[in-house]
Amino acid sequence: MKAIEPKKALSTLINLYSGNRCPHEQSCACRASDWCPKANGSETKAERDYPMLHLAGCSFGYDRCCCRVLDEIEALAHEFLDSAGISDPPVPIEMISLCDSRRPIEMRLLPLKAYFGCAWFLGNEWIVHLNSNNPPEVNRFTAFHEGFHIVCSNSGISFSKVDNRCRPLGERLADYFAASMLMPRQFVQELWPQVQDIEEMATRFGAPRIMMSDWLQRLGFLPVLTEDDQSVKTSSGLALYPQ
Repeated sequence: MKAIEPKKALSTLINLYSGNRCPHEQSCACRASDWCPKANGSETKAERDYPMLHLAGCSFGYDRCCCRVLDEIEALAHEFLDSAGISDPPVPIEMISLCDSRRPIEMRLLPLKAYFGCAWFLGNEWIVHLNSNNPPEVNRFTAFHEGFHIVCSNSGISFSKVDNRCRPLGERLADYFAASMLMPRQFVQELWPQVQDIEEMATRFGAPRIMMSDWLQRLGFLPVLTEDDQSVKTSSGLALYPQ
């Protein structure tokens, strides 16, 4: 199996985290759109001071996340799946091992009270704790979410070191990676026209229903929910990735 270099694959994210200008800003098709705070004059001092939120003229997606970053995260997930020869759902949870090709990643179930999961680096291996109180499909999503944090840690990105109001961005990007791993775009595009049922899709992919619904909206198969609907979903406890 060919080794994949996440640090190279996530080059835009790493550039922005390091405080550099976005390498794509001159060629970005969305640069002058309403998504860009610099273009529409809505940037704040906090955004100017924090490179992850202000991309120096490049485009923003929803939740102030650069579209290039999302593309790179999804491409990295695709590379992982392709390298392992995964061609249909459900994606094995053991795929989390690809998030660090040099060190083992062990998953442990624990009855956590306040968290869906967490990742720790102990000795020379990663330990991913998953909440035994949650159903298997939620733990599958959580495992890949934590896998993204492992990828970022190995690439020199630590969202825990930034100001509190900026930390949720790292969690949303981790959710986006988990969705890309658990519900690969190509697999969903091939199966949805045949299935046409959210519950059945969630079952086939081994994914939480709420996340399958969100992903189908993102891919354009379902109408996007209103803000009131979104607030109901968020109260369920699962975070939402950038739309």
